[in-house]
Amino acid sequence: MATHIRLEEKNNTAYIIFYEEEERKPCTLDWDVLAELEAQIDYIEKRKAAFTAVVVESASPKSFIVGANIAVLKTQNSSNIGDWVLNGHRIFGRFQKLAQPVIAKVKKYALGGGLELAMSCDMIIAGENARFGQPEASLGVMPGWGGSYRLPMLIGPNRAKEVFMTGRQLDAATAYDWGLVNHVCKEEELDQYVSEMVEDISHNSPEVLGMVKQIIFDETQAGAAHNSFVEAVTSAKCMDTEDTKGRLKAFFESRKKK
Repeated sequence: MATHIRLEEKNNTAYIIFYEEEERKPCTLDWDVLAELEAQIDYIEKRKAAFTAVVVESASPKSFIVGANIAVLKTQNSSNIGDWVLNGHRIFGRFQKLAQPVIAKVKKYALGGGLELAMSCDMIIAGENARFGQPEASLGVMPGWGGSYRLPMLIGPNRAKEVFMTGRQLDAATAYDWGLVNHVCKEEELDQYVSEMVEDISHNSPEVLGMVKQIIFDETQAGAAHNSFVEAVTSAKCMDTEDTKGRLKAFFESRKKK
């Protein structure tokens, strides 16, 4: 079973919706999903004037996105993981540069690459049951798509180190207190809250919003290109260690039992 993306257009807003072929499974990321995301980016860029905002969400009842597809993890090694990391960085970078305000609507789990995708959005609006984490170290792998850069930028270096080093998930209230998310809503009120935010955005000049977004991006992303290189290099180094090989083997075997 695989994760896919569909785009729905409503009230001058593009809704990028991740969904699983098997509804009970959580959404994950692989090469095909990244290609689908890039295709949606192409579409939104070509129809720039048609959209005043973009909303990213998941149709899965279990998750926003929980990270990489296990099938991808099984194929990664020190010689090919750099391509995986740099491709994700490139696409998330394009996503972050969209002219429109981009809102991540997170109801459940945003982990690993899922959190990195949410952090590449302009705002994160969370349901009260949302959970956030970067659990890569438990598998002996590096955060690969900007987590080691964006998370410290949003919540500060010491708190980011706590998230990475303990593997603990942040609940929605803590994520709000730490500055990771903009607002927390009761789950039944989340859709309405995001709709009202999109409506407020639509009353403002898209040209001004685009320029403000670009200025803030330029001021805060000076180290992004360097980060993509560092995450690629360190990811390759990790994949060659016996510790990582052992952790991944144990993880794959545990998944077979479920």
